[in-house]
Amino acid sequence: MPSSVRNRATTSKPVPRLPRTRDELFAATTVVLAVLATGLAFAGAYDVGAVVALACVLVGGWSQMISETRFERFESVVAVVAGAVVLAVCLANGSGIWT
Repeated sequence: MPSSVRNRATTSKPVPRLPRTRDELFAATTVVLAVLATGLAFAGAYDVGAVVALACVLVGGWSQMISETRFERFESVVAVVAGAVVLAVCLANGSGIWT
């Protein structure tokens, strides 16, 4: 293997990039909402966590309908399932407006 190819292969690093299309943006938003809802549930903020988890499920459902690639659908499904589980936990343990 020529040295120029070897050096290029060993020195290249993956560059993180922002979502470029509407589909990628919805899928990334679904993941962010799922992580945020999970953090709120662990912190004990069940009312706010339930609202964020419900938003995650709704945005994720829309993301499923408009996604074009398999990766976006996979990302959305994982986030929607996590959001639905967090929503169930928040509704089961919450107090205030939900009970």
